[in-house]
Amino acid sequence: MTDELYGTYAQVHPRLLEDPAERQGQIGMFTYAEAGKDDFYLSFPDGKQGRYSSNELLVLRKGNDTYRDVVSQVSELTTPDFRILLQVSLKQQSIYPLDHKTALELATTNETTAKFSLIALSDKLGIQQDQQIEQDDLHQGHRRGR
Repeated sequence: MTDELYGTYAQVHPRLLEDPAERQGQIGMFTYAEAGKDDFYLSFPDGKQGRYSSNELLVLRKGNDTYRDVVSQVSELTTPDFRILLQVSLKQQSIYPLDHKTALELATTNETTAKFSLIALSDKLGIQQDQQIEQDDLHQGHRRGR
């Protein structure tokens, strides 16, 4: 696993069709990845783990990208969504991992905040594969800064 992922957080895609761990929509911490494979392991607050491929996990976009898109498209946002997205961007700049977790929790508040601030891990890492997720526009639109 790339060192930057270890100890960071991801959300299991809320529309994942098959999840043996039954963690759709939940947030976990990266604990391990199998070298050369597309297997990423998340640990959840109850101590259990799940194994996922990169297209089944959502992570935060770069804070600067989120901020840029939020400011440039402010007219498309409600005031509460705008405030949440600014908080996401600010929390991402913190040096504390728990603030990054809070940013991810805020990002998952609703579909609008998710669209502006989340990206599939496969997109972040540049991994191409077949999707096993119910298709929606979460992975399109507001992600110019891959």
